[in-house]
Amino acid sequence: MIHTSVRRQVASPPTQTGSVFDTLLVCLMLLVSVIAIFRLVQSHVSADIPRISSGLSGYCLNDYGGQNVADASVDTWKCNDTTSQDWVATIDTITHDDTSCLAVQGDAVNSGSSVVMDPCNGAAGQVWLRDQTGYQNPNSGLCLTASPSRPNDQLYISNCNNLASSQETWTPTSPATKSSKTDLPCTGTEGQKVACYTIKQWTAWQSGLISHESLLNTYTDGAPNEEWCADFISYVYKQVGYPFTQGDTSGWDENVADNIQYMGFTRHPAMSGYVPLAGDVAYFNYGGGHVEIVVSGGQTPTFVYGDSGVTDPTTGNGQMTTNTITQKANEGQLIYYLSPN
Repeated sequence: MIHTSVRRQVASPPTQTGSVFDTLLVCLMLLVSVIAIFRLVQSHVSADIPRISSGLSGYCLNDYGGQNVADASVDTWKCNDTTSQDWVATIDTITHDDTSCLAVQGDAVNSGSSVVMDPCNGAAGQVWLRDQTGYQNPNSGLCLTASPSRPNDQLYISNCNNLASSQETWTPTSPATKSSKTDLPCTGTEGQKVACYTIKQWTAWQSGLISHESLLNTYTDGAPNEEWCADFISYVYKQVGYPFTQGDTSGWDENVADNIQYMGFTRHPAMSGYVPLAGDVAYFNYGGGHVEIVVSGGQTPTFVYGDSGVTDPTTGNGQMTTNTITQKANEGQLIYYLSPN
């Protein structure tokens, strides 16, 4: 019995060693798990993620709850460099994580309508053009807005008269490791380049950094009293490298706007079922004729143009305007589109 007892005491240490080994193994597994979790978190929190900062100090455009699904709510949240705040302002859209677009819910045109995130499909509610320090949706004529008192509430659209306020101020910021898409040169088809350059002119006009008088003189070759919608289109096409090759070699103006159809374009009647593309010219029968550039095509195209019907207080001439209107009850309607050949 004594020997047996001794043997039992001698046999005990291996059991204790096994217990220590098991404990170390568990600790090692926990450490591996922690490292894996840390790496996973790091993949979603990175200083390389672009963002759009709100005028509300310390807040950024945010995919609420990280819900990358259709009709997901969008708000502002404390800037945290997570994928929920991976937003990039392109020339005419605001995209999330390269897969979804910022959108006015249901393409609504009413002040107070909610802003959501939807799959990018070129809808009118997904077009956003830079307007001073904010972003305007041409379909509604309203601007992207955050609640100043409740910044974590869902974003909405409202009157663009508050663009100097923090609630309608948005600043796209891209880290040094990523290029800012707003600064990239215009590329693509002839029409896409025309649309891109048109939007850049719109941005310059809205920014206030260049006087409207200077821009107007550039578009009209020094004839600031001219109704300049057609001059603007002629200027844009020349600057992009696609000057008109037929018709009046000295250019054309409001009084002969219909002549553009003879200047190297394909004509598409408005009622033909043709779906306009970026860079197309839209001809309206307002008064003596009127033309606008399509900057975003589709069933509800977005136009940018010189509007002599709205007086610019700094020049006494027309404003540059953007909208999606194809018919005005007392003035006329869209007659045809012209596509660059």
